[in-house]
Amino acid sequence: MSTARENIFSSIRSALAPLPSRTPRPEIPPGAAEPCWLDRSADKMALFVQRAEATGTRCFTDPSACADWLRTQNVSKVCVPGPLERLKSLCGAFAEVVDTYRRADVDDIDAAFTPAAGAIAESGSIILSDESTPDRLAALAPWHHIALVSRSEIHLTIADALAAHPDDPNVIWVTGPSKTADVEGILIQGVHGPGAQACLIV
Repeated sequence: MSTARENIFSSIRSALAPLPSRTPRPEIPPGAAEPCWLDRSADKMALFVQRAEATGTRCFTDPSACADWLRTQNVSKVCVPGPLERLKSLCGAFAEVVDTYRRADVDDIDAAFTPAAGAIAESGSIILSDESTPDRLAALAPWHHIALVSRSEIHLTIADALAAHPDDPNVIWVTGPSKTADVEGILIQGVHGPGAQACLIV
């Protein structure tokens, strides 16, 4: 005999079951989301830095300057993944450096570098995807997050970014540090993600 509880759990299991096929991403016609104010000949990197810093993202093109900023933030443990030996050396001068972000260390790691899929000059956003940033915890849990953005992956407009990036099950556009506000208008940073967002353009 069926019960309300069994009906509810049966509905949940059905909803969570893998779909036989994914709905294809809709085609976006050229010019559908073209910003009228944006000159196509604009310097993508300069515009990205301007727009990103307007949202609260610190932008660096020199690893030494990025490390110096982290030093002023009094971080004591930094996650630097992969073979980024220069960054490891620079950060190692003032903090403990690890190359893997482990869940057990979530309360100890103050800052983490993660690779980004790209960036958008129009909005000053950093693009994180499952393919480019598989260690999502490292991008969301530390107070200081530094995304590694390739100059060649800076897209001029949102439409350009949508057209250029492949279909990915999980894409996040990061536009400044995490922020939230209550009905009284009190703005708080770092509630749902990093309180200090930066990018190192390489």
